[in-house]
Amino acid sequence: MNPGPARLAEQLLARVGAAVCRRPRFFLAAHAVLFVACLAYTILYLEFDPSRNNLVGANKRYHQNFLAFKREFPFQDDLVVVVESEDSRKNREFVERLGAKLERESGVFTNVFYKGDLKLMGAKALQFVPEPELKALLETLRTTRPFIKQFTVASNLVSLFELVNTQFRTAKRTEHESTDSLVRALPAVARIVQAAADAVRRPGIPPSPGVNALFGAGPEAEREAYITFADGRLYLVVAHAVSEQMSEAAVTRLRELVEETQREVPGLNVGLTGEPVLELDEMRQSRKDTTAAGLLALLLCALIFVCGYNETGRPIKVTICLGVGLVYTLGFTTLAIGHLNILTVTFVPILIGLAIDFGIHLVTRYEEELRSGCIESDALRRAMARTGPGIVTGALTTAGAFFAMVLTDFKGIQEMGVICGCGLLLCLLPMFTLLPVLLLRGRQNILDKGLAAELPARARLEQWWLAKPGMTVCITLAACAAALTQLGKARFDYNLLNMQSKDLPAVVFERKLIESASKSVLFAAVLADSDAEALAFEEKLKNLPAVSSIESLGRFMAQDPGPKLELIKAIKAEIADLDFAPLDTNVVNVPELSRTLWSLQGYLGLAIEEAAAQAPEIAEQLSSLRDAIVRFRAQMLAEAHKDAPEKLGAYQRALFADLHETFSALKLQDDTCGLTTADLPEVLRNRFVGVTGKRLLQVYPKKDIWQRANQHEFIMQLREALDPQNTNKPIITGTPVQLYEYTGLLKRSYEQAAAYAFVVIAVLVFIHFRSVLPVGLALTPVFIGGIWLVGLMGALGLQFNPANIMTLPLIVGIGVTNGIHILNRIMEETRPTILSKSTGKAVLVSGLTTIAGFGSLVIAEHQGIASLGWVMALGVGSCMVAGLTFLPAMLALLLRRGLLKIQPSAGLTSSDTGSGGTDLKPS
Repeated sequence: MNPGPARLAEQLLARVGAAVCRRPRFFLAAHAVLFVACLAYTILYLEFDPSRNNLVGANKRYHQNFLAFKREFPFQDDLVVVVESEDSRKNREFVERLGAKLERESGVFTNVFYKGDLKLMGAKALQFVPEPELKALLETLRTTRPFIKQFTVASNLVSLFELVNTQFRTAKRTEHESTDSLVRALPAVARIVQAAADAVRRPGIPPSPGVNALFGAGPEAEREAYITFADGRLYLVVAHAVSEQMSEAAVTRLRELVEETQREVPGLNVGLTGEPVLELDEMRQSRKDTTAAGLLALLLCALIFVCGYNETGRPIKVTICLGVGLVYTLGFTTLAIGHLNILTVTFVPILIGLAIDFGIHLVTRYEEELRSGCIESDALRRAMARTGPGIVTGALTTAGAFFAMVLTDFKGIQEMGVICGCGLLLCLLPMFTLLPVLLLRGRQNILDKGLAAELPARARLEQWWLAKPGMTVCITLAACAAALTQLGKARFDYNLLNMQSKDLPAVVFERKLIESASKSVLFAAVLADSDAEALAFEEKLKNLPAVSSIESLGRFMAQDPGPKLELIKAIKAEIADLDFAPLDTNVVNVPELSRTLWSLQGYLGLAIEEAAAQAPEIAEQLSSLRDAIVRFRAQMLAEAHKDAPEKLGAYQRALFADLHETFSALKLQDDTCGLTTADLPEVLRNRFVGVTGKRLLQVYPKKDIWQRANQHEFIMQLREALDPQNTNKPIITGTPVQLYEYTGLLKRSYEQAAAYAFVVIAVLVFIHFRSVLPVGLALTPVFIGGIWLVGLMGALGLQFNPANIMTLPLIVGIGVTNGIHILNRIMEETRPTILSKSTGKAVLVSGLTTIAGFGSLVIAEHQGIASLGWVMALGVGSCMVAGLTFLPAMLALLLRRGLLKIQPSAGLTSSDTGSGGTDLKPS
């Protein structure tokens, strides 16, 4: 009769042990060379990919749509700066300063957008303005014309305030036009004074107060010119990196510019968000967390090993071999895949918790053989022959759980399966070839030979529950029943935002935008072939219950321009004769400006007395302006502000240049024809017109799109409205679609991986034991541990999520490994005792190290990684307890009642490298 796979494995491993004993230096040198090569290759070539979109395979239709969208519109990944305060004036000044800095760094940033003013929007800018607002602009220009005329004459701050003084001095009650103009000018003058005071007090290049603010457009119109939320409490600056390769550098540089601007305009809450920032910060946090968790896992595993064996030498040797295996895995990953992503970056603490088990089982059996009287070489061969097959089968079953992930449709999960599956097998290599070399030497070998085997406390405890196996089985079943009552509480949380670090600035500000906005900040992208088609799509979508708003150029490009062109002609005619004096580029004469403002204070005092009784509202405005002037004069004359002339000179240039450029842009507005694609400013063309001419509709949902139910409602309504036959035309994609499909595919993929892992593992266990009954027995700890895990998750309020769902296939692989080792030893001893033997000790210690390996992840700030640590620690612990208690007790109960027997297998004989084979058979 041919020997089975287990017997062949015994013989092969015994030969490996003999080879190690004969040529230890060869194995040491080989590992040294391979270790250095893998480490160098990893350092030189391993990359980190933060993009969540790259986790999905390109074979999925929805992802193909997204990739097509990215090719058509390459500048859609917004870097978003959120500026928050109750002072909208300070918010506006911050975004003006930051926006100017971003525009100057064209080698890093492109498509910078923070306000839609005339200078940005080009010669057709007024055609984007609704007709009622064009009429209001025309009326504003007519009523503020006298004040505007002052700016055409003035060339600096001194001459401007001298003109204001002149108007106060010559104004009379009977001259209604002059008086009305002066009253309307008061808010603008106050704004100029306040902005000048800010320029003196703050570092950096000051911005202009803004033409809208100066000429009475009001706070509502000003907020509409910027990207604002929550009634002006939040202002946004949006930009893109010049290329995807520059994304990380752009985020880093943007943070530096934000910090610099915060020093110039303090007292604001400012942060970065946007999909590229969230992904990059998530990857950085994950790398930081997994590095810390990996170091903690190594420390904890080593401490558990040391405490479990009351020695340090062998635990250190196992840890060294584990480190070698991890470097081999990194080298393989760099060669086979080339990068780590948000999922695979967690593989190090995972492998630490799993692969250290190989060394624990081998060391434990080696120790037992030494204490039974064997010399080092014989003890090593017997340990490898008798425990080695179980280690190999356990490694194959756990690796099989990972390899089952390769059968899924999710690229990120496939990579995880390849890295961890191959990593386990690579870690097995130094455990069987390097660790034996290290074990042959050491003082502990001499000590073990002098120690007799004794019955440890754990064995006495086991005897108690094996003496009452029925009670143990009943307690286990009662625990399962209790766990089943919590089953409905452990659900799947699809929200990816809940996985990230709570205190991460990008997450904090993303949530602020979600909570403050009347619409989501993420949009679905609908691609149209023409402006007419875009307008037709917009008509179909704008009244959907789940749609908040739609941004598109279709209604502008397809509109009848006639009425607007007439208003634009009237606006140009109103300002045609306004010619501005040349700009004064010198520093400001502070004493002269102070004297001019002192005169203005006097005029204001007289005006306040006259207006107090008849027009209290005007008197209040006059008092406010006078107070602002007093503060401004005190600031610019203070000893601390010796650089006031230069700062005010910069402010003066910004103010008058803004006015000159704005009115020049108004004069140059095209009133001859409607909009064409060529008329669009670059920032709008890049955002709404594709490289092949397709038109983009940005469709914003009303509800928080990170929530699964809201995603489903929004996406289904879009698809039913535009694509009822599911023909995939038009293309409907964007972040909401990606989130919806990504999380659904990931969940289904891990569920499939668990099913595949179960089948693969069952086959491997059957090959190992060559019998069906041991397969069922080996899987028993998995079933019980799985029930306990879900019950504990429900009781503790833990949810499955896209990070910890990988526990499904892993629990199967890890749990069945315990069953294999336990059954192997029970069949070797022909009685259901395990904790009195080295295998029980090894299962207990290896279970604790695996719990420590995964449990180290709970320190992570990344909530998804931390939850993976909690779930895996609970799952591994549950399977270990079930394997050490319920499985031996059930076997004892079946043997006692004559329902099962352990008998030698025919055709196998004992040798110095292996015992006679045994089988579990029903009686």
